[in-house]
Amino acid sequence: MVHGGNSTSQTAPRISQTTQPSELGAKARAAMIGIVRDKDPGAVDRFFAEAFVQHDVALSDGVPGMREYAAEIAASATADLIIYRTLEDREFVLLHSKYIGLRGHLAPLIAFDLFRFVDGKIAEHWGGQEPEAPPNPSGRSQVDGPTVVTDRDRTEENRALVRQFKEIVTVQLQFDRVDEFIQGDNYIQHASKVGDGTDRMKSRIASVAKSGSEPALKPRRYIADGNFVLALVEAKMESGPTANYDLFRVENGWIVEHWDVISQILPRDKWRNANGPF
Repeated sequence: MVHGGNSTSQTAPRISQTTQPSELGAKARAAMIGIVRDKDPGAVDRFFAEAFVQHDVALSDGVPGMREYAAEIAASATADLIIYRTLEDREFVLLHSKYIGLRGHLAPLIAFDLFRFVDGKIAEHWGGQEPEAPPNPSGRSQVDGPTVVTDRDRTEENRALVRQFKEIVTVQLQFDRVDEFIQGDNYIQHASKVGDGTDRMKSRIASVAKSGSEPALKPRRYIADGNFVLALVEAKMESGPTANYDLFRVENGWIVEHWDVISQILPRDKWRNANGPF
């Protein structure tokens, strides 16, 4: 919610269960298409619960805040979005999207929107965004690559793999254990300014995380759906705190691909709600 190359695996792929978004996934997509593309203020009342909680600190809380947001979007005649990935994890739905033509933004914005549903309506939202960047050193964009959810029978196995990877490699900085999670140098990177391969990945993590009594990177939530797993990470960057949305694709028990959004967190005195970004 934004305000004002396929992998070449070293192992033959297994036969997988492939599914399309279910009712909640379809509702999350319809809500954002209604607000952004159709400029329909009624989408707020159709899709959002009366007790809605907003965690994007740039937006006001509750349904009134969503109505305000919808009005701001409606004022941008060219506003639109493209939804690339839809993941579902029990009552949670994650959308990976590009927002286009918003007032006050010269470039499109790449975003992750995480929704929690209660009784068929959106009851809670977390979100992060960053400006679209040119292709990274490996020629990949922030949104290209596989989009289809497969291997839903391995969701929990894949969630556990990414959780261990984040804790061991990115929090504890045990780079010598990367080969427990990534096979050889088979790591496709979509993050801006970073290319493929594990050496570049290690360098990027090391530039952010510094050894000390408190980790610079703190995973706060995991969302998993088949071959895709998102880690929402609290980060302490030199430029200020960020909410990092790290999306991984897992294939045959190995992490093979990564997308992200590094979203700057506003200073506390500029928050428009008191719920916090996590």
